[in-house]
Amino acid sequence: MTSPIDPHRWSRIADLFDRAQSVRDQDRGAWLVAICGDDTALHDEVTSLLRVHERAGSFISTPATVEPARAAIDEPIPTVPIGPYRVLRVLGIGGMGVVYLAEDSRLNRQVALKMVAPAVIAEADRVERLRREARLAASLAHPNIATVFALEEIDGRLFMVSEYVEGLTLRDELANGPLPVPQAVDTIVTLARALAVAHARGIVHRDLKPENIVRTPDGILKILDFGLAIAVDGPGSRLTADGAALGTPAYMSPEQIRGGQIDGRSDQFALGILLSELLTGTHPFLARTPAATLARILEAMPEPMQLPSTGEADADRAARLNTVIVRCLQKQPAQRFADAAALAAALERGGYAAPDIVVPPEPRRPRALWWWQFHQAAVAASYALLLIPVWRLRHLIDADVGVPLFLLALVAAVIAGALRLHLWFAARQYPEQWAVQHRRARWWVRGADVVFASILLVKGLIAARMDDPSAPLLVAAAVSLAVVFLVVEPATTRAAHGPGR
Repeated sequence: MTSPIDPHRWSRIADLFDRAQSVRDQDRGAWLVAICGDDTALHDEVTSLLRVHERAGSFISTPATVEPARAAIDEPIPTVPIGPYRVLRVLGIGGMGVVYLAEDSRLNRQVALKMVAPAVIAEADRVERLRREARLAASLAHPNIATVFALEEIDGRLFMVSEYVEGLTLRDELANGPLPVPQAVDTIVTLARALAVAHARGIVHRDLKPENIVRTPDGILKILDFGLAIAVDGPGSRLTADGAALGTPAYMSPEQIRGGQIDGRSDQFALGILLSELLTGTHPFLARTPAATLARILEAMPEPMQLPSTGEADADRAARLNTVIVRCLQKQPAQRFADAAALAAALERGGYAAPDIVVPPEPRRPRALWWWQFHQAAVAASYALLLIPVWRLRHLIDADVGVPLFLLALVAAVIAGALRLHLWFAARQYPEQWAVQHRRARWWVRGADVVFASILLVKGLIAARMDDPSAPLLVAAAVSLAVVFLVVEPATTRAAHGPGR
């Protein structure tokens, strides 16, 4: 179950997604523009879902299990060796192709041999990218990451050769219900530590799911399929068309679904889903249809988990785990943990402190947001204009007081005006960071407002005693400014950014 940020938006997206599939490809773009109108965000969300649906083929790939006895697999076994590899049996069929258990005749060892689907390697540049990333993945040496041995082209087909890991996948373990809390947390900590090593090498898995994580008979966790991960250069990498097809949509981060920039924090999103699933036995965004599930990933946050509790300590532990999951499942990467190591550390110390959790902003109404932005710009401009009479009246007070009072008003105006413009800019360009910026700046703005309004009032009263014609202006400005920051600004902020702002 999930609690949507907007109670109707995700269902609206799911409905349009389902309807769009019945529209001819050549007419779909115009149809979406006509249906969505000026709501460009709605248009982009539906387009993202359609793109993922087209590229991923099926919503959840058939898991490539390590124990074929657990699933009936009809894929025929090759009767002749594939190069130096003698196929023993089919391990499974995944979104990327068939996975065989094979024997390497050169080294006399068993390997997992994955035949990459032809659609994935249809173009030469895609093959080269896979080779480059496979070489990078092969350089990973970690006890919790299945080793990639090679990416080989045999008889015109491409095969990923990696370590064969025998054991149960997390999907198999979940078939028996949720894991005990200590085991679930320890599992995610182990995975996060392993991913931190990969991310430090510039490798993002971006297809973490229960089927790709195996626990060996000795209890060692292994992450599979790192050979088809993506190499990231710098802080983020824009997912290419072929890259978007390689993930499993139910475990994709919002930026993956939208085809945006990804880095190690995209894997964090999948870890948050896994942690919730291991603790509750249910995917946190699960809905009746694939489209609704994807819409919830894009638009909703899960309700807090309800774990078995025998006392206050258990309830506190559940609350701390919920804060970690909420942090992982933030829609914007910048609002998640800095890296996988920080996530592991948070779980090891019993949860992440609630004050550091960034609450995602509620959907903002365009007109209310416009009024809020206009208010910030207008107040910032009024500060500059009101400094003129404050400076002009400095001679009405003793010089030792008049000039310092003006300078204090100038400092207050600069602080409040600059911070208001900063929040205005953040709301337009970085809406996902606005809540944090507002929380940091609002008391500075309010303090500067109080100082500036007080100086205006003092100057106005002094001007009135001297029969200066600017007195009514200054007194009225002081009162107006007080009304603005006590009444008007809280109202416009709540309307534009939601309650509690």
